[in-house]
Amino acid sequence: MSNNKKVAIFWDYENCSPPSNSQGHAIVNGIRRIAHVFGYVTSFKAYLDISSQSPKSVGFRSDLQSSGVSMTDCPHNGRKDVVDKMILVDMLAFSNDHPSPATIILIAGDRDYAYAVSTLRLRQYNVVLIVPPAPNVPQSLESQASVVVDWNFAILGKRTEADTAPVRQPYRNLDEDIVERTVARSPGFE
Repeated sequence: MSNNKKVAIFWDYENCSPPSNSQGHAIVNGIRRIAHVFGYVTSFKAYLDISSQSPKSVGFRSDLQSSGVSMTDCPHNGRKDVVDKMILVDMLAFSNDHPSPATIILIAGDRDYAYAVSTLRLRQYNVVLIVPPAPNVPQSLESQASVVVDWNFAILGKRTEADTAPVRQPYRNLDEDIVERTVARSPGFE
């Protein structure tokens, strides 16, 4: 796969947050390794309600920001799905500004993204889904992605005991070696 394609990363931080003892730059480097399989990163955004974060997370968020992640504050103010809606709009804006071929990396495990992922795929975008360590990531979401990557394996470098492969393609429509290249860039492969 050509490495001259644009990649945008949209991270639902509330849905897929790293362990409290993580280092921000290490998490970003893990995500970046996956992104570079598909091209170069033009946008890297993490979405969260900053007011609901613990004071201990200030250093971690600062580490993310100094590593190139734009922290997008999503104050809930008594409303649900604020992060989801902001990510959906930003993915749409990216697709309007950057025609395919391009890649969108979505770090989330919420079924609310399934329709948007499907629509982007219909318009020939590669959509890489990095899923949180949860046994209940909806099949309706995973089945729409170009590639599904397990967060624990690819980002945290932990071996997975799950019944599913840590990097998988629901449909074989990308370069044949894309799964192998993604696995090779994951610290859990070592």
